[in-house]
Amino acid sequence: MKRACAVGLGALWMAAMPAWAAPVITSDSDCPAASETAARLAGLLSGNNPVVSGVAHIRVQGGQMLVELAGEGEPAAIRILPADADCHVRAQNAALVIAAWLDNLPADPLVQADSVAALAMEPNSLRTPVSANTSPAQPRFSLGAAAFASIDAQGPGAVLSAEAAWRNLAGRFGLATALSLPLPRETSVGLGRARWWRPVLALALRAPLTQGTWSLDASVGPIFGLLAVAGSGFDQNRTDLTVSWGATAGFRLARRSSSKWAYWAELRTMLWPAAQHIRNEVLGADPKLAALPRIEAQLGLGCSFGSL
Repeated sequence: MKRACAVGLGALWMAAMPAWAAPVITSDSDCPAASETAARLAGLLSGNNPVVSGVAHIRVQGGQMLVELAGEGEPAAIRILPADADCHVRAQNAALVIAAWLDNLPADPLVQADSVAALAMEPNSLRTPVSANTSPAQPRFSLGAAAFASIDAQGPGAVLSAEAAWRNLAGRFGLATALSLPLPRETSVGLGRARWWRPVLALALRAPLTQGTWSLDASVGPIFGLLAVAGSGFDQNRTDLTVSWGATAGFRLARRSSSKWAYWAELRTMLWPAAQHIRNEVLGADPKLAALPRIEAQLGLGCSFGSL
């Protein structure tokens, strides 16, 4: 409630100023939101109104926040800041950069700012244009673990999973490899039963759909399963081991709690194109078959640690 009031009052203040008193602020996401950045800029402006009109655009790219500043009759300038996990800190830092660009920093900005990263440069240097071609975001590595509930044609199950992931490995795209270990399952085959277990190794290409404190990723890729089967209750109990392949696709909603930790929920599916059966040979009769599930849906919760 307090934050909403502050943003509203800041927006009213900005609207009440002359049209040339501050630049138009836009943002490509809600972390930071343009309205909150404008409110914080209004709180930072000193008594003298700025004399520069223009546009300030905020972009979040990988682990960086880019503030693009374009004044009337001046070449565009870009300033690159670390993208803090806290959206409020991002808005404060962006407001400090814009205030410095306007030559209108408050007398004591350290009292009002939780972070001074935006003030690590001379305010006048913001007038110097820089190349708009920013260096690509560096790959970021993380390790994660999760627990999933699964459902398929044979009913519910449970899966434990561990992963290694690389963000921004090829531009905005990342790569993840995960090992999933389901609990063993049992099924009836003829007069006996078969216990089967299918651990899965997945390789997935990930693409961020949204970025910020909350982010949504989509993933798709191949999977490889190692099927182990052991019979019980037969005249001759046998074991078998075989390899299968398939595909997986899913969505992950994540929240970063700090620069190192992220917590997420993921919905994913697994598809096995080739049918697999557990076969029981019966002397003098047709063999008995039990089909293994070819489609499986999983929903789970997990966490990741690393350079997020």
